[in-house]
Amino acid sequence: MRMPSRERQAGLLTEYDADSAYALAYQTLFTNIRFNWNTTPGRSHTLLLTTPAAYGGKSLALANIAIIAAQNGYPTLLVDADRDPTDFQQRLGLGEHPGLSDLLLMEDAITPQKIAPLLQKTSIPGLVLLSKGSKIQQAQNMSRLFKLQSVIDGLDQLLQGGEGQTGLIIFNSVPVLLGVDAAQISTLVDQTFLLIVTGQTTRMQARKAYEQLDRVHAKVAGLVMLDS
Repeated sequence: MRMPSRERQAGLLTEYDADSAYALAYQTLFTNIRFNWNTTPGRSHTLLLTTPAAYGGKSLALANIAIIAAQNGYPTLLVDADRDPTDFQQRLGLGEHPGLSDLLLMEDAITPQKIAPLLQKTSIPGLVLLSKGSKIQQAQNMSRLFKLQSVIDGLDQLLQGGEGQTGLIIFNSVPVLLGVDAAQISTLVDQTFLLIVTGQTTRMQARKAYEQLDRVHAKVAGLVMLDS
């Protein structure tokens, strides 16, 4: 699968006509991702998209995939589990807000009732954001697999809303080779897609990233080629 090149990634899909080449490229990508879903009725599909190494265009690509999913009628929740300075809140026109890192540091059990106040509605109908939050540095040093699963379960309940719809939860994570975050999240989601940037991602980086995900038995559903 191939995304639009970085030079053509001038902004969010909301700034483009639905029949533009830019929007159609993301629609094709989402259709390919959707084709491989093996969904359980009444349960959200969970997805991780990440890169082997740092890449500045990753957050824009993920935001656009989330937008196209919502525009296709899937209730979509974008979860920012990365630690880089890029902020989905700014990109989506939202203010600072507690988010995932604040949840992971809660001493009590993580429930849908505790998650709900941290979700931010965007201007795109059907798209909600759980930002990285305000306690990123503290949260990165803790073992969080159990709590991440609780977050996913809670998000699923909130996204379904009792209507039995198939929703989509998209995770943005730290690049695979820059920590254990991506590997941890990959064990909890239905599918993982590795974003390969032509001209930037080396063959060695791609191989090591895939091997790291494979060691934890991640369900790597495919590679997404992104022109640099």
